Amino acid sequence: MKYFILAFKNWNKFNGRANQAEYWYFTLFYFIISIILSVVDFSLLGYDPMDATSMGVLSGLFNIVCVIPSLSVTVRRLHDVNKSGWNMLWALTIIGAFYVLYLEIIKGSEGDNDYGAPSNA
Repeated sequence: MKYFILAFKNWNKFNGRANQAEYWYFTLFYFIISIILSVVDFSLLGYDPMDATSMGVLSGLFNIVCVIPSLSVTVRRLHDVNKSGWNMLWALTIIGAFYVLYLEIIKGSEGDNDYGAPSNA
């Protein structure tokens, strides 16, 4: 959970690096909390997940709050593999999404790279 909180503390830092643990633990807790909030929306607030025109209030607010921290931790993760954060835009294409996923999975650069020293988080 500390990495999830760390992403919110560093929400405005698009420089530097984020190691694999920081990125993937943020992603894990993001999905766990999203699922819990979707269940709450469905059971307590009457959100119908099968209706494409409706959106759960709690999960919708959570997603809005997480947009910027998610972008910043992703950019810093790409910096860890010595790639520009602009490479994240490849995810807008089908083939490019696999490339970005590959970049997020591989091990970061040992030692300093173009984007600074490795993250100690």
